Amino acid sequence: MSIVYYGGLDVHQESIVAFLFSPETGEYFEDEVPNDRKHLEHAAKRWRKRGELRLCYEASSAGFVVKRWLDELGIPCEVVAPAFIPKGPGDRIKTDRRDARRLAILYQSGMLRPVRVPDEREEMVRSVVRHREDLTRDMTRTKNRILKFLGLLGLRYTEGRNWTEKHRKWLRSLNLEPLQAMVVESHLRVLEQLEAERREVDQKIAEIAETPFYREKVQRLMCLRGIALHTAMVLITEIGDAHRFRGAPELMSYLGLVPQEYSSGERRRSGKITKVGNSHARWVLSEAAWNQARPLGRSDRLAKQRRNQPPEVVAISQKAERRLHHKFWKVAVRKDRNTAAIAVAREMAGFVWALLTLDAA
Repeated sequence: MSIVYYGGLDVHQESIVAFLFSPETGEYFEDEVPNDRKHLEHAAKRWRKRGELRLCYEASSAGFVVKRWLDELGIPCEVVAPAFIPKGPGDRIKTDRRDARRLAILYQSGMLRPVRVPDEREEMVRSVVRHREDLTRDMTRTKNRILKFLGLLGLRYTEGRNWTEKHRKWLRSLNLEPLQAMVVESHLRVLEQLEAERREVDQKIAEIAETPFYREKVQRLMCLRGIALHTAMVLITEIGDAHRFRGAPELMSYLGLVPQEYSSGERRRSGKITKVGNSHARWVLSEAAWNQARPLGRSDRLAKQRRNQPPEVVAISQKAERRLHHKFWKVAVRKDRNTAAIAVAREMAGFVWALLTLDAA
């Protein structure tokens, strides 16, 4: 029977630092290799000569490519959630070798929580959807730069909301000095380019949403008030297979929408939401929750969307519409609207789970 070595990999863009040890013999060794397939494969084959390998590394911007390389070699490797890696309050030294060592020891003791690894196509679609968010943030920054620069010149638009067609005409009509005009026009060109790129990405997302893998899920989620195509695609690509959650509370926890808890003895106190988990899905749900503040009434979009859906989907979405609206104002009256929006987003996650797992009922 071969000796089992548990290993932690501290993965960076340029390098991978490894710490492997055997709890049976107490033997350990360290290694550092460039972060590319060829060098990692050579190193992994070298490590495997010592015994059976069980590796892990922390989820980060490095993605899942390292795991896929190791999977092809037949070496078990898990990607673990960074938010659940224990850290001592007195630990003030951080190095790549110490991080790799801590990962290996915690992994062997079963104290780490693996994340779900999407397949390559799913990851690519998620990257496209996230790219739209990046473009939107860049557009917001560019708009803020323009408004801030005009504010420095004492120019402010007072005839309505910013970034309407009327506001853009006002921007073009400003009588600025040559250097001032150059700055504004440069920012406007960047903004127009970003808007054109986002329209192109929106078209691609709409095409993906019509493919067999996504179409039914997207159409179901769009039956909920406040969820249009883009929000539905964010939720589907970020949540992945909703059946992996045993119930709606697990999905709420995954999205970081459950309250923190401080309990000791007879005392129990709840705090703000944990914000541990998927921030992309949590954000779009929080935005969708504000739609629940509007008065209940007939919506042509929702009526059209629900027309060809199964009765079960329609029943869930109609229940959500009533419940979430009353929930919003019940909390808003007692506390405030921001708290109400978060409370509604949490319950909305439950209805999302119900719709995505309906076929398993």
